[in-house]
Amino acid sequence: MIKMRKKSMVTALSVTLAMSLAACSSGNTTNNTTSSSASPAPSAPVTSSEPASKDPVELKITGFKSGAELGAIPELNEKFMKENPDIKVEYEGMPGGQFKEFIKTRFASNDASDVIMIHPGLAYAITYGNAGYLYDLASEPWISNFTEASLKSSSADGKVYAIPNDMNVLGVYYNKKMFADLSITPPQNWDEFKAAAEKLKAAGKLPISIGNNDGWMTLAALYTMAPSLVYSGTPDFDNQLNGGTATFAQSWSEMNKNWFSLDEKGYLTPKSTGVSLDQAQQAFAKGEAAMYIDGSWSLTGIKKTNPDLEVGMFAMPSNAAGKDVMASAAVGTAFAINKDTKVLDAAKKYLEFWSKAENQKIWTKSQQAFMTIKGETGDLDPAFSDIAAVVAAGKSYQFLDQGWVNGGAATAEMMTSAQGVYLKAITPQEMLENMDKAWKQAASQTK
Repeated sequence: MIKMRKKSMVTALSVTLAMSLAACSSGNTTNNTTSSSASPAPSAPVTSSEPASKDPVELKITGFKSGAELGAIPELNEKFMKENPDIKVEYEGMPGGQFKEFIKTRFASNDASDVIMIHPGLAYAITYGNAGYLYDLASEPWISNFTEASLKSSSADGKVYAIPNDMNVLGVYYNKKMFADLSITPPQNWDEFKAAAEKLKAAGKLPISIGNNDGWMTLAALYTMAPSLVYSGTPDFDNQLNGGTATFAQSWSEMNKNWFSLDEKGYLTPKSTGVSLDQAQQAFAKGEAAMYIDGSWSLTGIKKTNPDLEVGMFAMPSNAAGKDVMASAAVGTAFAINKDTKVLDAAKKYLEFWSKAENQKIWTKSQQAFMTIKGETGDLDPAFSDIAAVVAAGKSYQFLDQGWVNGGAATAEMMTSAQGVYLKAITPQEMLENMDKAWKQAASQTK
């Protein structure tokens, strides 16, 4: 939570990876609250009054999945409550772009929900865990259900702060029929990508549908570009960034210039700062644009809008000719338990429920994601065959901020400053300088 975007990536990243993600959604908060009656109390002796039925425990859950990215959360919450009639689940979802600041505020005010859908990685799950906000799950027997690789994004020093619900990819969705009609094949490098966009524009088609009312989709786009353009040549960029020997202004200049040049050439949705993710997704699904950059979780929403759309996904070819294409792939959503929850047993039952293969299959299918349970592959849509081959070949990199010490500050500034670039208020290079300033400020506050 590339929704990421929102874009490695967000979600967001939404839940909102977002739902989001993540990122990685619509602008409206979506609630899913379903109650279930408690089990009847046993019959009491006739000589005494019958005790009143016990009210179910209320389990509050907050996440960055809402709107088109909500997926199977309502279905799974209903299933959980049927299996646990003494627990009532209340889910509150919001776009990934809003969630990161929301949950930061909630933790600071000791008002976080019992279970939190949290962004994985160093700057989120691990940072909040190390700060004492999250319950350590390492000793729970069902933690062993997950693959070691997927647990890394939420673990540190022998502690496990969240369970990985899915593995997602960020990439470029494309309209197969539109490409075929114009004799365009999925591009394998940046020059081919630009040539495809130009051909689409010349034919009167919008090359790329994007919404930037919160900046998340630009984050997702940059997350898809960085693996091939930044990390292929500098695989230890994260370590350099964390150690203070690399900056965004130095290392991302070419990538940022390349991305925003697409807007200058008219390849992106006009006036995208006034367009939401849902609107951009629907425009692509309805055939109003040839491409759409987002996470694998968005396929369900795309097909819901247009079940007949012939859609595929390729890894963003930001690489030069002759260089390898790399995908952006990582754990998308994770569930953590608030260390101060008053309903710890109910919260543990909820995470244990999500650690079962049968339930994760339902979730990952609704998000079109890879599973994180040992020995399970999930049910991937054929639309992902191209990008799945790239991931299977080991040519991928995690969503970027998962390896950043001050990822929260950097991504927040990335989304805000990106809007400034589209509005011609700042330059792409100034956006990177702002990100460096936000990084340094966050670093100074943690010393």
